[in-house]
Amino acid sequence: LANRRAAARRDATRMTALSARIAIAFGVFLAIAEVARNWGDWQPWPWWVVDYIAVALLLYGGRAALPGRPQRNVAPLCGAWGFTCAMFYGSFFSHLEALNEKGTGPIESHTLTLTIGVLFAITILGLALAIAGSRRELTGASRG
Repeated sequence: LANRRAAARRDATRMTALSARIAIAFGVFLAIAEVARNWGDWQPWPWWVVDYIAVALLLYGGRAALPGRPQRNVAPLCGAWGFTCAMFYGSFFSHLEALNEKGTGPIESHTLTLTIGVLFAITILGLALAIAGSRRELTGASRG
């Protein structure tokens, strides 16, 4: 029983660590991609500043949840992924709805919608890993 608890705790730590690393990489990618996508054709600030809020949350949450930190905290990571997932949900489905309309940006609308869909899937994975890892860590800690 103690071995199973220890194994479950290690699995939870691995899930959380993977989610944290994906969050950091995703945050860096998102910051660069948003500049590349919008350069020269910036929309009104409320439409792009939200992306940089997601970047900040992902970088902070990812760093806060990395294993080996003295004050490791998974809650900011779960919140960061939840915010980013919701943001990509709205973006994906709004692009999907307008798929056959002429786009204004440098990326063709079908390609952009597919890319946003893949990124949305990554946010779902990151959120699922963070939640599952945190739940297992909490469950293991309360039983141990």
